[in-house]
Amino acid sequence: MNELPDERRRMADALRGLRVEAGLSTTQLAHRLGWSQSKVSKTERGVTLPPPSDVEAWAQVTGAPADLRAELIEIAKHATAEFIEWRRFLAPGRRRIQQDVQRLEAAASVLRVFAPNVVVGLAQTRRYAEAIFRIGWGGPAENADDVVRARLARQAVLANESKRFELTMGEAALRRCLIPPAAMRAQLIRLVELSQQPNVHISVILFDAAEKVHQYHGYSVIGDPDLDSEALVTAETLTRALMVRREDEIREYIEHFNALRVASTEGEPLRAFLHELIAELPEG
Repeated sequence: MNELPDERRRMADALRGLRVEAGLSTTQLAHRLGWSQSKVSKTERGVTLPPPSDVEAWAQVTGAPADLRAELIEIAKHATAEFIEWRRFLAPGRRRIQQDVQRLEAAASVLRVFAPNVVVGLAQTRRYAEAIFRIGWGGPAENADDVVRARLARQAVLANESKRFELTMGEAALRRCLIPPAAMRAQLIRLVELSQQPNVHISVILFDAAEKVHQYHGYSVIGDPDLDSEALVTAETLTRALMVRREDEIREYIEHFNALRVASTEGEPLRAFLHELIAELPEG
């Protein structure tokens, strides 16, 4: 089990202490808050990171002193946006983050992924994933295969027809020469196949699209705040991962994602475009 950051552990312990001191069971507190018992349990174990509004409600129901209530709300404000340093948190490799993301994806009802200049991870072939990690890998060479296997293992979730997957890319993702033509042909065919899967919606923002919003950077919206108690947004920079858990920010990312999709091509027009790209690739 991953060790919680000090602030999150402090908040989880304090919230649990408030419930115990108030003489409430997790079920009783859940009833007073209008939450599920599972949400209460996960919150006080640090599994779910509560937004400030949830912390305030918890503190009020359990009769927390004003100074403690203010302190916990301040912690929540800082903790809902987590910056995790890759070299410290993931050393020596990134297999751990792939496995953590896999668990989050498996629990979510819907996944929205935007990648402006690479094929999204859930749709990558082995050759493409190997190229991605070869270019960006900073750990020992012998561990790179483990990371690739961990990424590909995440794709098993696509077979779950009860989940919805919305995968959007920029055209640059399909144009970059990261792998040989034959391997890129297989990658494009993989996208065609996935686009025909009922629970997978693939779209591409073409270079000549009438874009409504800037593409900014890649990100994943794992879950939906209306459906999942642990919805969050993940994004990567060169040295850090960003995890956003504030509900209002998650909704802002979903709004941005939907605006991106307005300008994208999908369905039969997308498959026709992909077949054109496949035909353009040189043989061999």
